[in-house]
Amino acid sequence: MRIERHQVNESAISAAREGFFDRIGGMVHSYSRAGLMAATEWRLIADEFLDYLGALSVDSPALDTPEAKAVLKDATEAAAGAIAFAAYYSYDSFQVFLDYPNFGMSYDRSEADASLRESTVRPQAWLDAFCLAILSDKVSWHGEAFAFTWQSMRVTEGHATAELANGFMAHFFGYTRDQDAPDPETPEQRLATIDAALARVQDRDSEAALALHTLRSLAAGDREAFDAGMVSLLDRADGTRPRSLLPLLPLALAALAHRAHGWLPAVDTDYLPLALVTGFPTPEPRVGALGRDRRPDAVAEFAAGPVRLDRPTPALPLHPDSEAGFERRIQEAINPAPDDRLAAYRLSRALDRQAHLLLVRASQSADVTDAQLAALRRASQLGAALFRVALAEPGTEAEVAVDGRTVRYPATRDKYSGPGQWQLALELALIGGDREDLAPIVLAGPTHSAADGSEYASYRVALHDYFRGVDPLPATERALRDAAKAEDGLFLPPPVVLFSQLVEGDETSFNLALLDALEAHRDHHSVADRDTDRDAPLSLGVLALACHARRTRGWAVHVDSPYLPARLLA
Repeated sequence: MRIERHQVNESAISAAREGFFDRIGGMVHSYSRAGLMAATEWRLIADEFLDYLGALSVDSPALDTPEAKAVLKDATEAAAGAIAFAAYYSYDSFQVFLDYPNFGMSYDRSEADASLRESTVRPQAWLDAFCLAILSDKVSWHGEAFAFTWQSMRVTEGHATAELANGFMAHFFGYTRDQDAPDPETPEQRLATIDAALARVQDRDSEAALALHTLRSLAAGDREAFDAGMVSLLDRADGTRPRSLLPLLPLALAALAHRAHGWLPAVDTDYLPLALVTGFPTPEPRVGALGRDRRPDAVAEFAAGPVRLDRPTPALPLHPDSEAGFERRIQEAINPAPDDRLAAYRLSRALDRQAHLLLVRASQSADVTDAQLAALRRASQLGAALFRVALAEPGTEAEVAVDGRTVRYPATRDKYSGPGQWQLALELALIGGDREDLAPIVLAGPTHSAADGSEYASYRVALHDYFRGVDPLPATERALRDAAKAEDGLFLPPPVVLFSQLVEGDETSFNLALLDALEAHRDHHSVADRDTDRDAPLSLGVLALACHARRTRGWAVHVDSPYLPARLLA
């Protein structure tokens, strides 16, 4: 059975889609500057995300894109932020964070104005937020806030929207509003609680009453009744805003059915994008960590030759004046004045600038030029110089060679040769392939100058162990566990699975993991404005491991991509 979506004005679709990143960024920062961001502001932000998601679904009905996943996540967090404000403001400290515009707001109980708190939340707003939490698998995460606001909700008994909220709370948490009855603990008791809510409903023809009946069918495992209820709910879908193309109640119920019973919608309709129903299932990796659980079908991908992976990110702009300025600052750093006490700091900044130029220029072609190869050699030398300076005895000078010149720097060990710079220097040395440049970096190690409290700390330890000849397996396994904990969002985990294949010495699994790592990099930079990040054209970490495997192990690379410039692998 096919149900077509209702029509939404094309101008509304275009308005929701065009310039969204700048618009949502301006919106959240405008609200934050105007005063207290309360429940109303968070609901408006959630609606903006949902309109954009609905607009995206016009051209991509399945919504199986990294952009759609990121937008749904932040729509959920904004809607839940409104619930959290009603639940916690002036009572407890809490925070709301949105990955897409990289914006967060913290609320401190000690600084709260109790007169501004919102003591209740409307049932429809509560339901919308709850449905989004279902779609994002965040009901448990925000469960306390939902419970607090549900308990304080001012409702008229028998109102269908309120009774639907009661049904959801019984289904998920085993709660009941009946103070004379114990909370339902068994599936049968929870079903009885939903039946009691249904019996109280007065407006039986409403959408909420129909959704409660459908929830009841789901709880009872009655597939036929559930499917009939879903068809009736979808027949009621309507509206003028793009978000109306994604009706939350039937979407949430379809998602619940899939999570509870593995049911997929019996009706064919763009109202129920498969990715939202199934929860954006993570693609199965082609190979497990440490060479385990290799997918048999994945090996076949390389049977007919290299797998092609395109780079969708645009060429990054590089104004001649900016380029000249970068070059001038780099030259100043490698020609320090005799009494320059900031020489090591300038050397660290020069390493960053050289890496920036390398990445931006790489975005403008699929392979590197002679000039870029020369710049890579200089970048590798800058990284080596920085750590020779860090290794020198305090009070002495370190003699380094950069661009064919011998330069002396005062010994300096500080945050400017910290763990992040260590990883950057290591990666550039591996890409460049100069053993002399690699030596001081490996000798120093990631925490020679400063402690490492970042998400990359265990990965850097594993890299260091491998290159200094210490058994890297314990640190690699720890890094794999840390990477598995990373949530989708701003943080892209390091290519530790790829590294684990290098450690294991498995060439085929290395290539499979290489393709996974590059796809993860591509997908991460397909969200919001991340395609304009300097790191979008290349993953230096992935490229470094590929170059090292090619150079030292003689392994063939079976991925053909601008992410892996051929001249750097040759």
